[in-house]
Amino acid sequence: MDAAPSEAMTLLEIGDLVFRYGVVTAISLALIILIHEFGHYLAARAFGVKVTKFSIGFGKEIWGRTDKKGTRWALSRLPIGGYVAIFGDVDPADPVIWDSEKKEKRRLSDEELAVAFCTRKVWQRMIIVAAGPGINVFLAFTLLAGLFMIRGVTVTPPVVNGIAIGTASYDAGFQLGDRILEMDGRKINDFEEIYKVTTKDWTNPHKYKVLRNGDVIEITMTAREMNFTDWKGRKWEGRGKIGMLNGTNAYFEQMVKIDGIDTQKDPDKARKLLQERLDKVVEIEYDLTDDGHDVFLSYFPAAYNEHLMDPKHHYYDRIFLSDINKLEYSHKDIISAYGRAADQIWRGIKATVGLFAVLYKGRTEEPIVGGVLKLGKYAGGAAKEGVSDYIVFLTMLSMAIALINILPIPLLDGGFMVFLIYEAITGQQLSPRIQNIAFAIALVFLAGIMIIANLIDLIYFFS
Repeated sequence: MDAAPSEAMTLLEIGDLVFRYGVVTAISLALIILIHEFGHYLAARAFGVKVTKFSIGFGKEIWGRTDKKGTRWALSRLPIGGYVAIFGDVDPADPVIWDSEKKEKRRLSDEELAVAFCTRKVWQRMIIVAAGPGINVFLAFTLLAGLFMIRGVTVTPPVVNGIAIGTASYDAGFQLGDRILEMDGRKINDFEEIYKVTTKDWTNPHKYKVLRNGDVIEITMTAREMNFTDWKGRKWEGRGKIGMLNGTNAYFEQMVKIDGIDTQKDPDKARKLLQERLDKVVEIEYDLTDDGHDVFLSYFPAAYNEHLMDPKHHYYDRIFLSDINKLEYSHKDIISAYGRAADQIWRGIKATVGLFAVLYKGRTEEPIVGGVLKLGKYAGGAAKEGVSDYIVFLTMLSMAIALINILPIPLLDGGFMVFLIYEAITGQQLSPRIQNIAFAIALVFLAGIMIIANLIDLIYFFS
């Protein structure tokens, strides 16, 4: 069935878009930045350094209160993040500050020096500087680990609903609908358990006990080495491939051919063809790597794809192989949850680094580097998918803020850390003149990056 013509958006739909892509983005960014600044605050207070102000937002103060420690807690006009003002970040050899009340420079008193940042030992100042990115990393791990403990990790039933033609599993005789009961005598409850073995061990044969149409049969299969370049230009080498999976859904835009019919760059045509082939075995060619396309045998039940009749449905861009309303989850204890979170985050970092390493190739249709619009797209998309996806988005955002801030660029925490390392090695601070020059260069550089990133956003949006 063809998609119905788009109708004029209602005020309710416009309001929903503004909230998801605007308000959610602003709240998400503000939350992560505030937590970052709170890390600096906690470390400063732990070492007896005075914090003069902690502001939620920027600009003119609309509400504020000063606590017994002399910290002004304020709510400012532009609630996009915030900042913490740590007292006494000056040259200890010449501790001069600007007195805003007297509108003149003055030296710090002995009482002020006792609570000043500049009088703390180098290692203490390093901890205060590192506490911002540190708490962001801790937040990312805790959010993801909490998700794994409360909701659990998705369990992929070991039922084959996709087989790539000409791969190890296809040649070994696996069929759609097979349920893998055992692998090398070990009970299998999750498809991931198979991948963990075969990805690393593709040289040795493995024995599988399989349930097919009520009968238990045995199949021996040896995975094959897989070296390929993905559609984003990243190289993956030294991995085993079996060619079978239990997939949840497939995106129309990634389909090249359906039963030999060309659908590349035409998701509407792919959708129509598959609607005609529901409850039938089809051959689908996917554009996932640069080293040839995989052709999968797949089966899409009509009962799981009634949403394809509704062009406004938020799953209209994909088709389901299994029932997403009956997903299975395995709850993790605190140790295994943090271990799983560490593994997920590390893999995400490696994948991101891989993207930047091939940035020059321009393989992706959507630019890797982006600004506010790109962030809004991810924030809105995650909020649209549900709480779990939004928590994963916050995890990514928190890690991104941490990684950006540890870059050795003046004005960022990593730049301040470089200055402190220099001081620790030489025993003296870098001269204020050199620091100011470095700050000026960094300001121009960072401003340029922000402008370019947001221009890329606009160009992509309007094109």
